[in-house]
Amino acid sequence: MPTTSEVALTGSCQCGRVTYSSASLPLQLTNCHCKTCRKLSGAPFLTFAQFPRASLTWTPGEESLKTNTYSDLAERTHCAECGSPISMQYKCQPDMIHITAGTINEESVKGPLPKVEYQIFVGQGEKAGWYDLPEDKIPRYARFTAGFQRKIDEWRKILNEPGLG
Repeated sequence: MPTTSEVALTGSCQCGRVTYSSASLPLQLTNCHCKTCRKLSGAPFLTFAQFPRASLTWTPGEESLKTNTYSDLAERTHCAECGSPISMQYKCQPDMIHITAGTINEESVKGPLPKVEYQIFVGQGEKAGWYDLPEDKIPRYARFTAGFQRKIDEWRKILNEPGLG
């Protein structure tokens, strides 16, 4: 576990059973408007903070997390006690983890948090029809950004090569 001076921020679920610390600030924040994020959060979108996976330390450990898979692209974790959504781990990006930004203890943050960089899954059939996005100049994507979609496509291509899987 990082020492107190090495901790850039901490976070937890609602009940406090799952806590984490990070040795780094998030690399970026993204608002996801996909149906799964809306259902899990009960809100028009869920904001994720991207971290290098190696920067996080879980207390008491990742065993306090319940893992669910809602698509072939990622696994999500929730607190096994209170159900708070905690993270999403894309299979094509094993060295990064996306933590739900609402679980960050903002009073613990050492340094400036980045602002939301993207709005994803704002295409028809994904974004909540009852929610109007403000004109905030944050780039919007019908699904993923082009760069991330290429990562997914490359990952799927590798999985489909003969001799794998």
